[in-house]
Amino acid sequence: MEVCIKIYNVKYQHVMRYYLLLVLCVVTASGILAQHEAQQTRKLNYFNHTQVSLLIGEESEDKTRKAMIPSFQTVTGILLGKHWGLGIGVGVEPYEYVVFPVFLSGNYFFSNNKSAPYFAAKAGYAFANSHKRLDYAYYNGDYTNQGGFMLNPEIGLRIKMPYFDMTLSGGYRFQQLESRISQADSPYTYKRRVDYNRATFTLGIMF
Repeated sequence: MEVCIKIYNVKYQHVMRYYLLLVLCVVTASGILAQHEAQQTRKLNYFNHTQVSLLIGEESEDKTRKAMIPSFQTVTGILLGKHWGLGIGVGVEPYEYVVFPVFLSGNYFFSNNKSAPYFAAKAGYAFANSHKRLDYAYYNGDYTNQGGFMLNPEIGLRIKMPYFDMTLSGGYRFQQLESRISQADSPYTYKRRVDYNRATFTLGIMF
């Protein structure tokens, strides 16, 4: 038997639906238009985009407190034509516990000038497999962290340098994290879910 404890802010539910729809549209349009451009250019260029970010926003269930954590992500993919980039990325982020995001990334570069704006959207799953045994005088049980869905649209500026491109961007991060809590003297398993909503400020290097 399982009792679900859902912890979330209702006002973000409608916002998240629009963001998810936006990401799906961007990824779908990227595939279609990039294929068209690739047929015209007949050339694929590979890239790596490594980013370091600060995630600023809610701290756990307490929506009144703010927290800031670092984030490291790297994306490897292909540039199709002059404007589109598709890739797969991985990262590491320390929330209440360390998670490892794995995600798809779609980029649109508005021009090929020395300095040009771009839009990116990432969607995937942050994995966590940490397990803690809790032994107290008043409580004995297991606490298993499982990770959850992540979404990250962002807009930024790409600046061409002599040997690489530098990127500066800001965006929004939604991260869902789930945990299962079981007690040694109880048949119940509790499911705890926390939804994080954070602003992102990112510095990156693209090769």
